[in-house]
Amino acid sequence: MKRKLKVIIDTDPGVDDVAALIFALNEPQLDIQLLTVSSGNVHMNKTVRNVCHILDIFNKDIPVIQGYENRLGTNDEYAYHIHGPEGFGWYEPPATTVRQPLNVDCADALYEIFKKNPKEITFVILGPHTNFAYLLRKHPDVVKYIKNVVMMGGSIDGIKCNRHHRSFNIRTDAPAFKYTVDSHAKVTMCPSKIGRDYVYFTEEQIKELGQMNDIGKFMEMFFQTYWEPGYEEKIIANCDIAAIVYLTHPKLFKTKRAFVEVDTEVNVGATLGHFDRKGNFTVIKSVNRNQFQDVVFERIKELSELEITDKTFWRNMIRGVVDPNKPAEETPAPEKKRKKKSETTTKE
Repeated sequence: MKRKLKVIIDTDPGVDDVAALIFALNEPQLDIQLLTVSSGNVHMNKTVRNVCHILDIFNKDIPVIQGYENRLGTNDEYAYHIHGPEGFGWYEPPATTVRQPLNVDCADALYEIFKKNPKEITFVILGPHTNFAYLLRKHPDVVKYIKNVVMMGGSIDGIKCNRHHRSFNIRTDAPAFKYTVDSHAKVTMCPSKIGRDYVYFTEEQIKELGQMNDIGKFMEMFFQTYWEPGYEEKIIANCDIAAIVYLTHPKLFKTKRAFVEVDTEVNVGATLGHFDRKGNFTVIKSVNRNQFQDVVFERIKELSELEITDKTFWRNMIRGVVDPNKPAEETPAPEKKRKKKSETTTKE
C-alpha cells in the first residue's frame, strides 16, 4: 500500500479554500496532521468557524488551531465581494460549530509537530503567509524540520486578463511572504494563473456538479458568488484545489525552477522572478486540464454514498441554490374572478 503523504494545511476559507478542503479531507493519499487558520478572504472569526463547520459536515476529527490575526504588513484587504458575507458564497453556515479550535499558540504548535516529524510533513499554504512568517520569526530553525512547502499564490507571469496581476495571497501580507522567500525552505509555488487559466470550471461544469450529488450541489451553492472578474467567459477559478491535486498527482503538472522575489515597498505584493535551474522556488508552469478535471470530478462522484448528518448542511440543501441575501419573490395572488352582475328579471 502506498504510504500516505503527511500534510499540515494553512487555510483562510473562503470559497476556494472550502472546495480545496472538500477534496483534501476525502483524498485517501493525504494524512492531514493539522489545520491552521489565517484571516484573508474573510475575517478570522469566520475562517475558523468555516474550517470547523467543514469538519462537522464530513465528520472529521482533525485538530484546528487559530493563527494570527495581525498581519505583518499594513494591507487590511478582505474579499467579501467574491466570497460572500460569511465566506461561503450562497451557503449559510451555522453560528456555532461542534468542533472548536485548540487553545494553543499556533507557532509553538507548528514547531513541535514539525520537530517531532523531521522532514516528513509538507506545509500547504492556501492563504496569506502570516502564520508561516510568525513561525519563522519565533522558531527560525523550523526550516530544517519541514519536508517542503506547497503554496497557492504568486503571479510571476500574470494571468490571462491581466499580466500585471498581484496575487491576493501575496499582496494582503507581502512582508509575511518575504519571510517565505528568505527562509531557504524548499518551496513549490502554484501561481494564480494555474487556477484561472488552466483548470477553471465553466458555468456548464458548475451545473453538472450540482446535478451529481449532494456534495456537488453544496459546491454549486457556495460557488455562486465566486465567478472570476475580468474574464469574457463565466468561470470559477480552481486555484486552491490545484495546489491540493499537485500533492497527489504531480505528474499532471509541468514545473520550472525560478528565483522569486516580492515587492514590499512600491508595487506591494507583486511577485518577481526569472527562471533558472538554480532558482530558490519550483514554479508550476502548466497542467493537463482534462486529466486534472477527471481527477476532481471522479473524487466528487465518489462522495455520492457519503452519509451526512449535519443539520445546517441539510437546511441549505432543502433551501436550494438561491441567494439567501435577496428577499424571496412573492408569488402573486391569483386574480379573483369577477362575478357578472346577474340580469334583473321581471316576474310575469
